[in-house]
Amino acid sequence: MWANPLQMPGQEILLRTVIHQPTWYFIYLFLLAGFFAWIRVYYGNLILQTIQASVNFQVANRMFKDNSLLQNQLDRILYLFYFLSMGFLLYYAESRLGLRPYNLEGIWLFLFNLGLLTGVFLGRLLLLNTAGFLFNRGRVLKEYLYNIFIFNKLIGMAVLPMVFLLVYTTGILQEIILWLTLALVCGVFLMRLIRGVVFSYRKEVLIFYMFLYLCALEIAPLVLLYRWLEGVL
Repeated sequence: MWANPLQMPGQEILLRTVIHQPTWYFIYLFLLAGFFAWIRVYYGNLILQTIQASVNFQVANRMFKDNSLLQNQLDRILYLFYFLSMGFLLYYAESRLGLRPYNLEGIWLFLFNLGLLTGVFLGRLLLLNTAGFLFNRGRVLKEYLYNIFIFNKLIGMAVLPMVFLLVYTTGILQEIILWLTLALVCGVFLMRLIRGVVFSYRKEVLIFYMFLYLCALEIAPLVLLYRWLEGVL
């Protein structure tokens, strides 16, 4: 007597690998990939310089001093790309873990993440520019912001392929990719902290002031953000 095909080992595994994702996932990621392809075509060399600047302080310094119109255009575009890619990554991670801040879900949760990332970005920008004005170190802090935001641009590009893999894989493979993505994000954040220390050393900023900065504008906001999210999840 033949067994039910659905109960056969091979068939069961095959059925479990079927992926069902909302249609807008594919449309959004397809448009995001097309957006990056357009950036790559029109700003190819400058993108490579941006990647080099994340590991080479001299390249970052040269790009800051150059301040060309084309570079400014690319910076703004890559900031936008950072919000779009990281916003979706946060949304997908929240959806997968069953987290719903303020009971939001779907496109509203995605838009919430976009607003959250934008608010954190603009908040840091406002605080550092205010500090630069008050202590008459405006140019130094602008250069510091430029160096730090290089890593926002870098992570925006780096997580795009990881998001594709997360959405269209299942099981243990998806778990591995999720941890790799987390490691990638943490690694870029660590690179940003190291760049801050290198920048302070090169610009002869006192270690005491650098320590205060790291506590006040890097570590404390993350702790507050975590506590806030803990309260709304």
